[in-house]
Formats: sequence, structure tokens, C-alpha cells
Amino acid sequence: MIQAVPVTALIIVFLASVWRGYSVARSTGDRAWAFGAAKGRQRLAGLLFAISIAVLGVASGLAATQPATRFASGGALLAVAGTVIVIVSQIQMGRAWRVGVRDGDAPLFVRHGLFQFSRNPIFAGMILLGLGIALSASIWWGWVALLVFTLACHAQVRIEEAHLGKNFGAAYEQFCHDVPRWIGISK
Repeated sequence: MIQAVPVTALIIVFLASVWRGYSVARSTGDRAWAFGAAKGRQRLAGLLFAISIAVLGVASGLAATQPATRFASGGALLAVAGTVIVIVSQIQMGRAWRVGVRDGDAPLFVRHGLFQFSRNPIFAGMILLGLGIALSASIWWGWVALLVFTLACHAQVRIEEAHLGKNFGAAYEQFCHDVPRWIGISK
């Protein structure tokens, strides 16, 4: 059953994200889903993000129905770790949690919790989850989906950082100086 852990983790992250979106909308009156109105590079990043997640979902579903590969335990461990990071980070973002960015929509940027170690722990956790899926599935197109997903995350991070820099100026620049974009990896 270890091979079912990555697909279960992906479903949990999906449900947690839907719940977070609902919670933010209920507490702030704002829609947390900004990808729907995205244009240009953000729209492309969102599209690649969605397609690659769907492909990783299929890969994790296939892996769950097959005998465990020799990498299933490692993949399951990475998937669980990624899921925990995503959910904890979403909670720590509070009302600032969004999927994508919109002009004029920057309630605050978060500096506590996991955000002390990475400016993007949600994306880092999602990439870790994707790595767990690709490792567990051991399917070449799962690895391609992980690569596309990682590139889409990186593109979206750059869009969000530009947005936050524009809205928070020197305070955000200092945050970028103090905290790496990814865990231990700066610009």
C-alpha cells in the first residue's frame, strides 16, 4: 500500500488548497484564486502548472495500482514531507494566501514560520511532493511533468516576487536579502 501514499498526498494537498481558498474568501471577502484572471506569463505558468499537476496525478494514480517499485518508500516519504510543508505553509500565510497574483492585491507578505527559511515554502513543498510522485511512479513522463511543474513554479515565483517588490518596496527587498528563494538556494 506504500505506493498509494503519493496519490493520497496529492489529493490531500488539493483538498487543503480548496479549503484554504474557501477560508480566505470567507474571512476577507476576496477570491484567493487569481489564476483565473491571469494574463501573459502568469496565465502560461498557471496553465503549465495545471497540466503538469494533472499528469503527476495520473502518474501517482497509476503507481498506486501497480506493485511497489524499489523507490516507493522514498517517494512516499518525500510526498508526505512535501504535503506537510504545503499545508503548514498555507496555514502560516493566513489571509495572505493566494493562488497567483492580481494587481492591487497584496494584503501582506509573510515572514514567520517556514517563511523564515524559504520565501516560497508552499512551492518548495509542492515540488517535493512532485518529486515523491515521480520517484514512486518511475515513469519517464512523470519526470517530464515534474520538470515542467518545477519550471512553472519558478516562473510563477518570479512573477510573485516582482509583484511583492512593487507593493512592499524596501521591506520586501530586505526580506529577499535575508531569506533564500528556495531552501538554502538564493537568487
